[in-house]
Amino acid sequence: MEIIEFKNLAGIILIPAHANGIEGWFAFDTGAMQTSLNRNYFSALEGEDRQVALFNENMAVNGALETRLCELAFGNINLSDLPVICMDMAYVENSLRTFEPDIRFLGSIGMELFGNVPILLDYERSVITVEPDIETGGAEKLPLYAEALPVVTLELADGPHRFVLDTGANTCLLSSELSDKIAAAPLNDSPGVYVIPKIKAGTHEYRNINAVFTDITNIREKFDADGVIGYQILSPQLSLLDFPNGALCLF
Repeated sequence: MEIIEFKNLAGIILIPAHANGIEGWFAFDTGAMQTSLNRNYFSALEGEDRQVALFNENMAVNGALETRLCELAFGNINLSDLPVICMDMAYVENSLRTFEPDIRFLGSIGMELFGNVPILLDYERSVITVEPDIETGGAEKLPLYAEALPVVTLELADGPHRFVLDTGANTCLLSSELSDKIAAAPLNDSPGVYVIPKIKAGTHEYRNINAVFTDITNIREKFDADGVIGYQILSPQLSLLDFPNGALCLF
C-alpha cells in the first residue's frame, strides 16, 4: 500500500514529483494511455516524432516526441528509464495558472503506470492510495472495462451510455449527438458549457453536472464511448478504481 498526497486544483489531481531533476507537478490522469511530459521543461530530450490525439474540447491533434525519461519520483515511488511522450502542454499549464500563477506543470502520469493495480481516490483528504487495504462489501460496484483507458456505463436522461473515466477531466465531455436528447441548460458566464440535470452511476445520483457537447470522433476511433467523465462523478465519495477486478467501487 502506498499513500500519495495530491493537490486538487480546479478538479485536477496534481502530484508533487521530480523528473530528471526538475521539481514540479504531474497530473494523475486515467485519460492518458501513456505518461506525458510538458515540452517546455524537457526541450533537450531527443526521440522520434509521433502524433497524439488530445481528449479536450477542441479535439486537437498535437505533434509529439516519443522519448525516454531518465528518472521520475513521486511519493515513495522511483522509476527510471521510463518511455514517455513529450509534447506542448502549455494549454494545461496556462489553465492551471489561472488558479495558481506560479505552478510548474511537468506532465501527466498515464495508465501504463497504474492500470494493473487498484487505486483509491479520496478527494476529501486529498490522497491517492495505491493497492489500498479496504473492504468493498459496502460499496456499490459498477463494471469498469479496461480498453487501454477505463470505460464505465452511466445513465443519462435517454438511457445508458459508455464513458471514458478520466481523472484529468474536471468537466464532462459529451458527444454532440446527445445535445438534442438531454434537457441541458447553458451555464451562466461560461460559453459552450451546459448543466446536465442528473447523471446516475448505479444508484448514485449526481445533480447539475457541467458538460461540453462536442465532436468526439477521435475518441470513438479508439473507444466505444459517448464522451468523457471524471472529477464530478468521482469526487463526491470515496471511489476505488479496481482495475484488476474490472470494477468501479463507489462508497
